[in-house]
Amino acid sequence: MIIKYLFSFFLLFLSTVAIGSPPIYNIREYGATGQKGDDATGAIANAIAAARTTNGGVVQVPPGHYTCLGIVLHDNITLQVDAGAILYADLPNPAFKADGFIYAENATNIAITGRGKIDGQAKYQWTDYNYGDVEIAKEVEIAKKAGVEMKRSYRVGNSAFGVLFKECTGITIDDVTFENTSLWCMRIWGCQQVKIRGVTITSDLKMGVNSDGIDLDGTSNAHISGCIISTGDDAICLKSGSWDFKPSGKSYPTENIVVDNCILTSSSTALMIGTETLSPIRHVIFSNCVIRDANKGMGINVQDGATVSDIKFSNLTIDLHRRHWNWWGDAEVFYFVLKKRNPTSAVGAIKNITIDNVIAHAQGTSRIITTVGKPLENIRIANVQVFMEPEATPDKRTAHAMRFEGVDGLTLDNIAVRWNDEKPEPGWQSGLVLTNVSNFRLRDISARQAHKTSDWPALLLTDCRNGIINECVAQPGTNQFLRIGGANTRNLMIHTNYLKNARTPLLSDKTLPKNTIAYTPFP
Repeated sequence: MIIKYLFSFFLLFLSTVAIGSPPIYNIREYGATGQKGDDATGAIANAIAAARTTNGGVVQVPPGHYTCLGIVLHDNITLQVDAGAILYADLPNPAFKADGFIYAENATNIAITGRGKIDGQAKYQWTDYNYGDVEIAKEVEIAKKAGVEMKRSYRVGNSAFGVLFKECTGITIDDVTFENTSLWCMRIWGCQQVKIRGVTITSDLKMGVNSDGIDLDGTSNAHISGCIISTGDDAICLKSGSWDFKPSGKSYPTENIVVDNCILTSSSTALMIGTETLSPIRHVIFSNCVIRDANKGMGINVQDGATVSDIKFSNLTIDLHRRHWNWWGDAEVFYFVLKKRNPTSAVGAIKNITIDNVIAHAQGTSRIITTVGKPLENIRIANVQVFMEPEATPDKRTAHAMRFEGVDGLTLDNIAVRWNDEKPEPGWQSGLVLTNVSNFRLRDISARQAHKTSDWPALLLTDCRNGIINECVAQPGTNQFLRIGGANTRNLMIHTNYLKNARTPLLSDKTLPKNTIAYTPFP
């Protein structure tokens, strides 16, 4: 009797498991051979079609090598790429949609999982520069003067996004490895409820132009976690552009985003926002990431009139290395810029940005600037150590460690800048430079000028207003610690700073208006 009862319970358990598990559709059963070069497009499409008849299921790609023109996912479909399986993108497919190898539109509850690989088979060539990139015009001229060869990488052949999802809800991408995608590995546009976890993405760090890792474009309520990304272009990028990249197209806000616990390498920017900014980008946290061998740590580039706000970067360790001149970046810790894409573009905004708890080895000048007259607002940087290292390329660009221009509401708290004295660059100058900054607080800044024999100050302030400078420390070897100038300088209070290591603690322009500075030396 007991045995009969246990047997009945076991059958009930099995039936429950079977009912709760989605059906599996192995693409081998629909004609896929597992031999690279044999077209598996139809087999995968037939497996997906079969899954749709049961309102969804798992389309299994078992171990083997499969060549495919493209895959379209639908509601409740999981593409499971097993360990030992490689999907090769064979482009193009004239009947396929929107330049995406794995594509979905208006789908719900879709997923890409497994421990297999997806290979975009990108192709590049090294050839003469066509002078079409306005973002690097200055860098190009510097490189030419330095005698650097004016060649760079370009894509050849057909291109596609590795994953392209449009206006979908409920997306999960787990564990899969993506290699050699010819365009962005993932473009998630106009989507909701996105989880990307444990994914590995790689592309050629020298040749892989336009090979971003993960781009969330007009997407909300997303979590990217535990990923390892090494890409030629941006590793993780948030945008709010139109579907067809036109400046007047439909766009969505990008908001409620968490990126954490990732390891990132990029020949451009590891953690990037922009340039496409037609709608707001807000409420974003980047935290607990390791950035190694990147050309820029953090970037915000607003060009299309939207507001980027309420962004936090925290708990980052950053190691930067200058790349070839065609890549955007100078091996700087951060570069935030407010500008216009063209003369008719609207002016956007950058405000309420926090950088906290960062250790960085940099080769370029970190900048927060505006080019349109409108200031960036409420920028706070705290608990940051920057070690300035020599530039790795002959086209030298670096002057200062950090530069702030056109900011209203700047707080710098517990910031240390240290220069490499063993291999100093001839062009190095000041630790921090502030120009046209208002309503600011500089507290606990530890710095000196780059060269111990230089007349450049550790801190250079020009046309700054309504500021407090206190508890700062002049490092040993400082000549001038603080130099203040500019006809528009007003209302500065300087007190309780330890400047005994400085030969000249404070040097102010004689043309400053009277009563501009309230200076109290440290006892």
